[in-house]
Amino acid sequence: MTHKKQKEMSDSEKKTFNEDSKHSILAVNLVRLILERLSFVDFHRARCVSSIWYIASKTVIGVTNPTTPWLILFPKGDVEIKKDSCKLYDPHENKTYIVRDLGFDLVTSRCLASSGSWFLMLDHRTEFHLLNLFTRVRIPLPSLESTRGSDIKIGNAVLWVDEQRKDYLVVWNISSLFGYHKKGDDRWKVFKPLENERCIIDMVFKENKLYVLSVDGNVDVFDFSGNDSPVRCATLPSSPLRKGHKVVVTLSGEVLIIVAKVEPYPRTRLCFFAVYKMDPKSSRWEMIKSLAGEALILDLGITVEAKVMKNCIYFSNDQFHRYNENSLWNVSNKSGVCVYHFRSANVVQLVELLTASSRTSKILFKDARWFFPTFTSKWLL
Repeated sequence: MTHKKQKEMSDSEKKTFNEDSKHSILAVNLVRLILERLSFVDFHRARCVSSIWYIASKTVIGVTNPTTPWLILFPKGDVEIKKDSCKLYDPHENKTYIVRDLGFDLVTSRCLASSGSWFLMLDHRTEFHLLNLFTRVRIPLPSLESTRGSDIKIGNAVLWVDEQRKDYLVVWNISSLFGYHKKGDDRWKVFKPLENERCIIDMVFKENKLYVLSVDGNVDVFDFSGNDSPVRCATLPSSPLRKGHKVVVTLSGEVLIIVAKVEPYPRTRLCFFAVYKMDPKSSRWEMIKSLAGEALILDLGITVEAKVMKNCIYFSNDQFHRYNENSLWNVSNKSGVCVYHFRSANVVQLVELLTASSRTSKILFKDARWFFPTFTSKWLL
């Protein structure tokens, strides 16, 4: 009797398991049908709803990470979209998207850096957050008030995010003072590695190393791979240019210095670039005429493999407009957001269509940045 009862219970459990499995398969199929009808941006937001939605998203064919950078535009106070929304532009597909209800005031905040779909935002001058544009995950970072007080102005910042390990690093500078924060830290760690109070022009982070371009033309490299304070591991010979605007690290690890010149014209603003690379034989900076088929993303400080738009420079906003929060568009000065072909010295794509909201009015954006969306986030799962 007992043996028969146990057998009946076992059969019942098996039946229940089979029914649950069928329900799970049915749920995945239904979710997949929904995902196939969503826009590109909504698809990658919806896949993080739950584990079932994430599993279903992996069966949808034809949705991959973009092979060219996208542009994000941050709203100014008088825009027609909400303060917690932004506009995206995919130049390859020539499509625009509006990401709404991010739960974060993008008008009063400032974007300092990006890594994949993550953005480093500074709110009220002292409050840092990491914001994922598509999953809406927001990670608060320690306030700067405990570091320098409220009267501060960040010069440069870099962000690195490892999606698989759910790890991140943030580095910023104020004059010659550096602060950094790793996941798990409860405060900002500060170090001052440069002598003579050297002013920092630009910096970029790649493969555990921070490359710092100072006003005297030096490029100092600091290693962040250890658990202790970062260590200076290299100093490149001083550039005689004394006017480098950006430092860039290529796919092969070579260091470039970019000199950008913005020329105002009656109806547009065009940018011209000179690119310099260190000659290993002479240890001198020499001008180059090609990016070896790669594409250069100035906002990220890196070059990437280019399947289209080879030897192009993606330019979004000069420092004067970015840090003074002027509009990217006005009557006498159209947007300078462009894709610049380096070898031919021509602007091959001038982004103006995003400014027009109607025939009689213009949407005013305070900033624009090129970024590479990544949709492999498992931060919620």
